[in-house]
Amino acid sequence: MKSSKVNVLLVLSLVIGIGIGCSLDTKDPNSSSQNDSEKFPKKLDNYEIKGFKFAYYQIPKGLSREELLKVAQAIHEMETDTQLILVDDDSKVAEYIKYVKAISGSGEIDEPLPQEWADKHIIANVQKYMNGRWVLCESNGSKEIADLK
Repeated sequence: MKSSKVNVLLVLSLVIGIGIGCSLDTKDPNSSSQNDSEKFPKKLDNYEIKGFKFAYYQIPKGLSREELLKVAQAIHEMETDTQLILVDDDSKVAEYIKYVKAISGSGEIDEPLPQEWADKHIIANVQKYMNGRWVLCESNGSKEIADLK
């Protein structure tokens, strides 16, 4: 009889403990990723040089090609006259922009281009071609991914 009371108490305490633990965890398991994705795309900076507008956006890491195209198209629709640089890390954006402005004649070249960062973290860019097409290109180059509308 004593052992059955002990067993009942153990089971009861486990059930109560699990119940309390589950009730405290009301957070949707997908909510953290939803909250993270709501932060993106995040506008980091923008400027104009010689009539050309540029904007830098941080996007989520590891996007598929299709997801990248959707994100780029959405940003382009908000900034229809702006060339876009899409990065997945903002740690060296300020240094990169400072260098780009300097080589464009709007500042002093104090430090070299953060090339390693640029190669790794500039995921794509949106350029306006001379014929008026807006094109999503890979990395910091001109290898085309898709035309934007």
